[in-house]
Amino acid sequence: MRFFGIRDVFEEERAELAGLRIPVVTVGDLREWGAEALARATAQAFEIPEIDGYWVHLDADCLDPSVMPAVDSPDPDGLLPADLVALLGPLLASPSCVGLNITIYDPDLDPEGTAGALLTDIVVDAFAQS
Repeated sequence: MRFFGIRDVFEEERAELAGLRIPVVTVGDLREWGAEALARATAQAFEIPEIDGYWVHLDADCLDPSVMPAVDSPDPDGLLPADLVALLGPLLASPSCVGLNITIYDPDLDPEGTAGALLTDIVVDAFAQS
């Protein structure tokens, strides 16, 4: 398990996950090291015989509220669409990736459907890289 996109300000949560030995990559880490490079390294780490595959779980609230307001608890300093496409692309392209689910998006908070359309575009663009 890996946890990508935690906000840099949530040090308590990061410490708790580290205590559980769950690797954590903050938004700042993604920007510093490059989302695509981190995703490629992660996908390769899971391409071993002992693992039958991995699942990608995407919470829409990893995106910055300036682009994804349709979530129940928007937090500032999230990923931008290009960051998320760069992160998802290599993860979804791996032959070890067996699935993807998306949560947290709230259509009641998106009456025009623009945030949902953006989320769809991000996923389509990420799959197009694979």
